[in-house]
Parts: sequence; structure tokens; C-alpha cells
Amino acid sequence: MGIDEWIQRLPKVELHVHLEGSLRPATLFALAERNDVTLGARSAEELTGLYRFGSFEDFGRLFMTGLRVLRNAEDFADATVALAAELAAQNVRYAEVTTSPMGHHHRGIALAEYAAGLDEGRRRARAEHGVEIGWICDIVRNAEAPDSHRTVDFLLGPDAPEAVVGLGLGGVEHGFPPELFASSFAKARANGLASLPHAGETAGPASIWGALRALKADRIGHGIRCLDDPALVAHLAEQRIPLEVAPASNVALRLVQDAESHVLGELARAGLAVTLNTDDPAYFQTALNDELRTAHDLHGFSRQALLEAQITALSASYAPAATKAAVARELQETRP
Repeated sequence: MGIDEWIQRLPKVELHVHLEGSLRPATLFALAERNDVTLGARSAEELTGLYRFGSFEDFGRLFMTGLRVLRNAEDFADATVALAAELAAQNVRYAEVTTSPMGHHHRGIALAEYAAGLDEGRRRARAEHGVEIGWICDIVRNAEAPDSHRTVDFLLGPDAPEAVVGLGLGGVEHGFPPELFASSFAKARANGLASLPHAGETAGPASIWGALRALKADRIGHGIRCLDDPALVAHLAEQRIPLEVAPASNVALRLVQDAESHVLGELARAGLAVTLNTDDPAYFQTALNDELRTAHDLHGFSRQALLEAQITALSASYAPAATKAAVARELQETRP
């Protein structure tokens, strides 16, 4: 069996994919037409040409443009189902999908409307595509006052969506260290939510240490800059703290020069608990199968290593027990 066929058959778990970053041009254009939003393109094909950027800031501007098409519960549900269809086509069984509630609330979207859309989208994802979704709702660190607790209070209140597994921390790392948000994460953890911040993507090891020490991070989103600190690498390896690595994202945002020079292989050789993810697959023009093939072709991941990365992701997930057991059985049946 060829590698592409084997990767396709491999049951998968994705831990780091943003709902708002999954809007492919066809979905984005359809939602824009429905809501009479001007995107600067006359077709989905023309819109594809706009999915290019030269920096994290350029990407942020494009990302914010995409948010404008999400206006009501139906939009959020349809976006979720579109992502689920893409995941199902790659044999992804379970995904933890990050979404930013206050980014929408600041635009005038009622949080109850937002949550209703997520709930309906999650239900349809399971019913129509067999994909189970857990939500990670994140604080956008450069857009929420640290002492406001707005995101965590929403998640602990009556309007929260179902199946929220953790509190995330996204946005601009520089100038907004994890320590600022320690009280929100303490409140989340005290109420049973996992601590799932981004760290060590655009900032250095201090950001990861801050996520570990101040936020008691259960996983690290990205974390590629850990290699700048051998003591940090040793700690992550010893504690088996999973890294949610998204190589195509790092290349697209010019955090690494190209796919060949990505540190993925070095992270794995250091004994770290590496998982493979897409981050914002639409904007970075990638898919989870592509990430696995790149890991195989460029970074020395054998079929067994790809399988083990999925086992790591499943173990690190907050999937329901029945889902974990079912996917674990499938993984055992797909051994090389």
C-alpha cells in the first residue's frame, strides 16, 4: 500500500484547528453572499488569490476580514459543518476546534446566538459526517483586558456552548505574556476546563515557561521555540507535555524559512510529545493529510511514527471516553 493511501486510511485526531481559520474560499464566499458582505473578490476562485500574506500581521488582517461573514447561528453552524466535511474526508474521527467568542461578541454577535450555532454545527458534524468535536474557546490576548475574565465567565455561564473542553490563549504573543491571564486560567481549571494556550510560536522560551508556570498548561499550542532552551526541552520531554505543531502554518507565517527547514524532526528526535495539526488550514492552504505526508517525506517520520503521533494526540485529547476507546481500537487495526 502506498504512503498516500495509508495516510488516508489512518484514523486521525486533530487538536489545533481554528474554526475561523477553516473557511475555505467557497465557504467564505457563500457566507459573504448570504450576508451581503463585500470581500473584494467576485468569485471563490478570485478570492483564493487573496489567501496570501507576508507576515503574522498580514494574516491577522485577512483573518479579521473573514470574521465579517459570520453573522448568526446558521453561519456558525454551516462553518462548523463545512470543517467537519473536510475532516471526515481525511478520516479525522475527533477534533478539538478553537474559536474566539469575544472576537464575535465585539462585532455585535449575541453570545447565546454564537453558542447556538456551535451547538447545532457540532450536532450536524456528528450526524452528517461522523466527526466528534470538542470546543476550545480562547482569549485573544491583545483584545481582552486580562482582569476582565470575559471569556472564562462566558464559558462558565448559562450561554456557554456544549462540549467546551478547555480555555485557550491566542493572538499576539509579544507584549502579552501568559502571566497576564493567570487568574482566568485558574478559574477555568477550578471548574474542570483544561489549560490549552498558544506559546512559543512567535515568542521565545519565556512564553512557554510562562504558560507552564502561570497557566499550568496541559498542552502547548505550537511551542516550536522551545528548542532555544535545552532545560525547557528536557522539562517538556520529562513531563510528556504535548506540543500542537502546525508546520504549514509556521512556513506560511514565515516563522521558518521553508518546509524542509522546519524543526519538526528535531522536536521528535528530542523525545517530545509531538502532534500534527493544521492551525488555520484554509488560509495556510493545507490539510491534515498534507501535514502527515510532509512529516513523512521531509522529517523522517516513518509510518509507525505517524501512527504514534496519532496515538499521542488521542491520549492528549479530551474526547469522550467512548470516542477515545473507539479510535484507539481503529488505530491498533491500522498498524503498519
